[in-house]
Amino acid sequence: MDRRTFLRRTVAGGAALGVASVTGMALAQGGVRITRHDLPPSHAPLLAPGRKLRIAQLTDIHVGWGTTAETLRTAQLQAKLVRPDLLVLTGDYLNHSLAEIDTLRAWLRGLPRPAIATLGNHDHWSGALEIRRLLEAEGIPVLSNSSTVLSVAGQDLRIVGVEDGFTHRDDVDAAFRGVPRPAEALVLSHDPKTADRIAQTGARIVLSGHTHGGQFDIPGLSAALATVAGLHYLKGWYMVGDTRLYVNCGIGSSVAAGRNGATASEMAVFDIG
Repeated sequence: MDRRTFLRRTVAGGAALGVASVTGMALAQGGVRITRHDLPPSHAPLLAPGRKLRIAQLTDIHVGWGTTAETLRTAQLQAKLVRPDLLVLTGDYLNHSLAEIDTLRAWLRGLPRPAIATLGNHDHWSGALEIRRLLEAEGIPVLSNSSTVLSVAGQDLRIVGVEDGFTHRDDVDAAFRGVPRPAEALVLSHDPKTADRIAQTGARIVLSGHTHGGQFDIPGLSAALATVAGLHYLKGWYMVGDTRLYVNCGIGSSVAAGRNGATASEMAVFDIG
């Protein structure tokens, strides 16, 4: 593993620029923050006049030894309590094997519906076919460089899912094929770096994960390490051209280390309208 890859995987951190209003934050038992965001109509999926929509995002679950059972239970409970119209899951459900797939199945069954998913790099390292089959068997469609239209809260919502860019499986052109108005879609992509190409389609909102917010928050050091590692999108909100990108810190951990400070486990809630 070269120096850049090592830094990207282990010690990157830093502050992100907020570009949408954060209306509240709570730290639940089990260490799961709830961050709340109001999306302006200019950078949100198109809704009918007078309609509202609440989307909750969970990512980087890493079911297994890197994520405590208490954290999993808390994330599950919080997802129910915020009562989303749609739950989006943006990858990394397991770590490096399928050993914990039964635990993942039980966790998925406790989440609210409707839900929709994309895969992450750890899913491909663990067994993407089996994980996809599990998600779909539990009623959670998986978007792999594709799009769909869901009926959510009485309205049609176009959702685009771009495959994981960290493992070079992303195909933005394929994902947006047949999408007549990308600016009206909600885009899901595990690796935030893919937003550079997604922005070229005219999409206005992308939800990502992957980075764990840098895992460790070390003031004065994390941001410098992130720059060296080439991590330009670490946590929170960014503008990528005319596209708003949100990088969720995620729930779990792929290493035997906890979270701290601004990198603590997170569920993000987005209110539109």
